Amino acid sequence: MARTAALSALLLIAAGPAAAQTAWIAAPTAADMAAVYPAKAKAEHIGGGVELSCTANRKGAMTDCDVLGESPRGYGFGGAARDLAKKLTAQGVVNGQEVRVPISFLPDLGAGATVKTPKWTSLPSVADMQAAVPKSEGGPNDIRVTLVCAVQDGGVLSGCAVDREEPAGQGFGQAILTLAPKFKVDLMSGEGTPTVGARVRVPVRFDLKPVQQAAK
Repeated sequence: MARTAALSALLLIAAGPAAAQTAWIAAPTAADMAAVYPAKAKAEHIGGGVELSCTANRKGAMTDCDVLGESPRGYGFGGAARDLAKKLTAQGVVNGQEVRVPISFLPDLGAGATVKTPKWTSLPSVADMQAAVPKSEGGPNDIRVTLVCAVQDGGVLSGCAVDREEPAGQGFGQAILTLAPKFKVDLMSGEGTPTVGARVRVPVRFDLKPVQQAAK
């Protein structure tokens, strides 16, 4: 009986925490974070975390930010976070609304470190995947591809390269590379680090399973 390959499972992507999070239409970059990184913490290669409570104005910009929590203390992360918050503009907030803003400082972020939990705002569709992925009779079923990409202005990806391809040598990595323009990330990651100027990993897993013709 004739068989054709069909895409039956799509993306397995770390989409960030399940809780609702703020969507940013303007945010600091990795270079901005490097510029305000506290000198003492940078010298000791120490990272930090800050939670801010800010007030949104009518344009969605963050104002009057107060430090609710800072770890570790004594390194100046709170003041640096408040400086970064001046570059944040949120989508879908109202004038006077309180916005909680987590900001994480990674000592290597300015050097092109990889963001841990990007929040995906755009992904390829099932139809996109079906069109791009090679399908052959008797081919592999379980395919895994991971791209590593740089994040540019607006959260778009560029300079993508295949970091993992299983099975290798059958065109799956190149197929996912062609879909890279359809991926887009939020300007801040799930843990509160800038994504523009950093890198992200794009893990994709899918199944190609044979579909038998329906019995007459």
